[in-house]
Amino acid sequence: MGGTAFNSLPVDGKSQLRRRLRQQRAAVAMRIRREHAARCARRALRALRARNARRVAVYLAYRSELSTEPLIEGLLQQGVRVYVPRLVGDDMHMIELRSDTQLRRNRHGIAEPCARDHARPRQLDAIVLPLTGFDAHGHRLGTGGGYYDRFLAGLHGRQKPWLLGYAYALQQCESVPADPWDVRLHAVCTERGLIRFPP
Repeated sequence: MGGTAFNSLPVDGKSQLRRRLRQQRAAVAMRIRREHAARCARRALRALRARNARRVAVYLAYRSELSTEPLIEGLLQQGVRVYVPRLVGDDMHMIELRSDTQLRRNRHGIAEPCARDHARPRQLDAIVLPLTGFDAHGHRLGTGGGYYDRFLAGLHGRQKPWLLGYAYALQQCESVPADPWDVRLHAVCTERGLIRFPP
């Protein structure tokens, strides 16, 4: 996985950092990816159980993103209601994942449910978010599409839902610039442990 130095933000902003982080993430061997996904799932399940989270939104991993498959399996085995993203125009809805849920590929090639009934952010106990990068202050570098920013608009402070970033440790950055509309993460789960951020 490499050394301990954090990724720093180049002068030309977020796009170059995103590209570098994606390249580093894609270079992780498949066997290591599976090991880290299993380790992160165990940690995230403990953290979510401690918060008594019964309605949890989780992304469906795409390309080199940290896989959420073992996490979703664990949540469903515990009787937790799991919700996954569906894109509707420029917005994102969270649709409950059931045994009979049909999935399809959206315009970005990401699996998503076909159903339409969805939960609003405040109806969820926790949201597990994909990351391109994150810093020690809970700022998140997303993919650049703004879907989670729009979905979480209006949420502030430590109120629910609990926002848990899900990533490889190598995705930690020295600093991620924050825009006024950004909602900070409450914690990030990596293969090295659970990082909680101060209020």
